[in-house]
Amino acid sequence: MICSTSAIILNYKKFSDTSLICNLYSKDYGKFSIIAKGARSLKNPHGAILQPINYIDLVYYFKQKRNIQLLKEASIKKKYFKISENYQKMIYALTIIDIINFSSYNNSPCHIIFRLIIKSLDYINITNNKNLDYYYIFFIIQLLIYLGYHPILENCYNCNNKIHSAVFESKLGQLLCAKCSKKTSEINNETIQLMQIISKTHIKEISNYFIYSEKTLLNIKDYLFKFILYHIPELKKSKQFISFNIKA
Repeated sequence: MICSTSAIILNYKKFSDTSLICNLYSKDYGKFSIIAKGARSLKNPHGAILQPINYIDLVYYFKQKRNIQLLKEASIKKKYFKISENYQKMIYALTIIDIINFSSYNNSPCHIIFRLIIKSLDYINITNNKNLDYYYIFFIIQLLIYLGYHPILENCYNCNNKIHSAVFESKLGQLLCAKCSKKTSEINNETIQLMQIISKTHIKEISNYFIYSEKTLLNIKDYLFKFILYHIPELKKSKQFISFNIKA
């Protein structure tokens, strides 16, 4: 059976002398793998098309019992030139697609998550470097919501009182208020408020009016790193995600 869809290239690896095996996240079929025979040959355009972060249209031969589908043809739908030319943007974009790779099950499509990936890459492509953290935080929070792991940001997980400062409780995977935790508060009120704002803000409204300290942004990224590893432990296998957060 011949299938067609649009997809984001998540990663690839070399196979045999001239072929590539690619992981994709597609609009219609979710995550799956394809083999592009001869893609590394000099005269074959698929080698340039099947690069990570590229947004492509593809046609492939599908067999239900086959784990890796056979590519028939592919073309670029959108090339994120400003990402590929900017080291900082490239790091953020590669981290996002690696999170998708390790948090997604094969053949489990979700149009909302696909749209989230595309919109996040669209805005990372055109934004200034100073706004990258906001789009990254937006992506993580929205992905967690769609996967069913909505962070509880308004109330203490234990006593349900409104949170003003909090501690991430690693045994529960949630925030506790200062009274319920025996540890010193590590997440202040400004950090909690910013996460609440971003969780309720449309991506097109995330722009220059967000002016927060680097410390606050690092605090949020550290919390989200701990939260997502607790709820999606498969991400521990992502070298890109771990490296991105350790360097942060």
